[in-house]
Amino acid sequence: MGTVLAADIGGTWVRLRTGGVGAPVERLRSPSRLNHPDRPVARLREDMVELLCRAAPPGAHAAISFGAAIDHLTGTVYGSAPLWGAEATPYDMGAALREHRPDVTWQLVNDVTAALVDFAATHARPGVRRVGYLTVSSGIALRVADVERMRIPVDEQGLQGEIGHLPAMTTGPELQGAGLLCECGAPDHLASFSSGPGIARVAGQLGLDTGSAVGDWLPRALAADAPLARRLLELCVEPVAHMLRTLWCLDPHLDLLGLGGGVVEGLGAHYSDELRRQLGLATSYADRGRDPAWLADRLVFCAPGAIDALRGAERVDRWLPGIVP
Repeated sequence: MGTVLAADIGGTWVRLRTGGVGAPVERLRSPSRLNHPDRPVARLREDMVELLCRAAPPGAHAAISFGAAIDHLTGTVYGSAPLWGAEATPYDMGAALREHRPDVTWQLVNDVTAALVDFAATHARPGVRRVGYLTVSSGIALRVADVERMRIPVDEQGLQGEIGHLPAMTTGPELQGAGLLCECGAPDHLASFSSGPGIARVAGQLGLDTGSAVGDWLPRALAADAPLARRLLELCVEPVAHMLRTLWCLDPHLDLLGLGGGVVEGLGAHYSDELRRQLGLATSYADRGRDPAWLADRLVFCAPGAIDALRGAERVDRWLPGIVP
């Protein structure tokens, strides 16, 4: 294997590292819809391929963590709201990279897969059967690995855990029929309410005038115990709590789950306390509520910087043989 190029591709930034852990990290603005809203998607895709091909040394092994719904078996990208907005035409990113730089071995995985690998390598203890990682940030996604078999199961399209684009479950009367749009263009998805942009949309639905970006206002308002801030957090956490109840109902062997991303990390104890509170509530005989000790044994709320998709991309080699349909 040649020199290793690791890359972590997000909607705002691209991080690059050549030479493994300890080498310096280069950070560049991402060629994305977020940074260049007026550029056509075809141009943004070309710019991304050019950036990665330019960064790869001759004969390199390129391990790419890519912020998109991606076929882990082929490298085809199905969509990424932060990178390409509502564009949903599949794009074979892997083929484009191989065509431009056939001397490079290209390994392309979703950024949440890379984060899961990093989380599992750090936190999975003996006896853990299945481990997951949930990111709540500008988007929402989940990835689960079978630790006993060392595999990450995917469907026939090479996908798993794109839960941000499932319909949200919410009981809040303020949100019934709200039709809040997800970044993908569809209404009332999980990400419509619970992602970073989703929280801003819900704040608007509540008529809140935050006076600045909601991400700056909300932690201060929660620290002051402002009632509308508490209600905003409750409404935005509820769909995530519903999703976790469903997940544990369907997969009782999910023994460990990490939660990270800008929303979880930015709100810190406010977010973790509210999620634990909601998960402790009984909703039916099938969900009698989870006690604090049960949750403490299974949930890890990751501190800022604790999980690194760039490092996960470098570690993913030993997991790739286990990504199976």
